[in-house]
Amino acid sequence: MPESESAIGLMILNRNGRRWLPPLYESIRRNGYPNVRVYLVDNSSSDGSVEATLQDYPEVTVIRMPDNLGYVMAYNVAMPHAFADGCEWVVWANNDILLEPGCLSELMRAVRSDSQIGVAGPAFLSWSGEEPNYYMKGKHPHLIPEMRAQSPVPVEVDWVEGSFLMVRRDVVETVGPLNPHFFIFWEETDYCRRIRYSGKKVVLVPSARVRHYGGADSAREIHLKRDWLHRRNYYIYTLTDPRMSFSKNLAAAAHLFAVNIKSKPNRIHFMFFLELCVFAAVLFRMRTWHRKWMDDRRRIPPPPLNKRRREIQPEILFSNAHGTTFAK
Repeated sequence: MPESESAIGLMILNRNGRRWLPPLYESIRRNGYPNVRVYLVDNSSSDGSVEATLQDYPEVTVIRMPDNLGYVMAYNVAMPHAFADGCEWVVWANNDILLEPGCLSELMRAVRSDSQIGVAGPAFLSWSGEEPNYYMKGKHPHLIPEMRAQSPVPVEVDWVEGSFLMVRRDVVETVGPLNPHFFIFWEETDYCRRIRYSGKKVVLVPSARVRHYGGADSAREIHLKRDWLHRRNYYIYTLTDPRMSFSKNLAAAAHLFAVNIKSKPNRIHFMFFLELCVFAAVLFRMRTWHRKWMDDRRRIPPPPLNKRRREIQPEILFSNAHGTTFAK
C-alpha cells in the first residue's frame, strides 16, 4: 500500500460522552482520508454511547474497558488492537473533537516529508469560530500566522496536545506506551519528551485543523480529583526530565512548589493546603519518580498498565450495516 494510504487508527476516548460522538463521527466521514479505521475506546460508559455507536455507525469498532482506566491505560490497552488491524499510525482523540476537512490528509502529507517525525498534531480552532483556541494562544502564539495561512510545513514543537495526537506505530513499539503513573494530565507532554529524547521529532502541522471543546469528560469528574492529578502530575513531569540530573530536577520541583505556595498567600485557603498535600504525596514516593527518571534516561519503556491493574481484557465489539452486533 502506498504510504499516502497508510492506515490510520483513529481512537476516540469516551466516558459517558454520547452527545459528542455523532458530530465527531460525521466529521470523520467527511474528512476524505481513504484509509482510516475508527475505534471507540470506551471507559465503561453507562449512557448508551456504545449501543448508539454500534447501531448508527457500523464502521466504528468499539473497544470497551471493564471500568474507567483513564486516558493513559485505556489507550495503552487499545493500541495493540489497532496495530493488529494493520494501522501504521494511531490518533489519540478526545470525544469533544471535530475534524476540519482534510485534517488527516494534511497530517499524513506532513509526516511523509520527514521520516524522523514520530508524533504530529494539528492546529486547534475554537469550538464555534475561526479563531485559534486557548491551546494555540497559550502555547503556540507564534504559529498562529502559519495556522491562519494553513501552511503545510510541519513545525517542531516540545509537545502537542493529547486531545488529538498522531503517533507512529514503530515509535510506540520502540519508545513504549504512555506512562501509567499519570492516568490523565501531563501524560502527552511526558510522552512527547520521551519521543524527542529518543531522537525523533514532535511537530505541529498548521494546515491540519481540528476543533476542541475542552473538558467534556474531565468536567464530569470531581474537581478535587482533577486538581489533585493535574498538580501531582506536573511535579512528576518536572522531577523526571531525562535531559537533566535528578538533583536539578528536584531543585526545579522545589522551586515550582515555592512559586505555587507564594501565589496563595492566604494560608487558611483550601488551595494552599491542597498544594502542600500534593507536594508531600509526591515527596513520599520519591523512589518511584527516581526510578522513572532512570528508566526514561536509559530509554527503558514503561509497562502499559500499573501493578494494580495487571492484565486487562477489553471487549471488542463491531456491527454490520444491518445493526447486528458481533464480538471478537
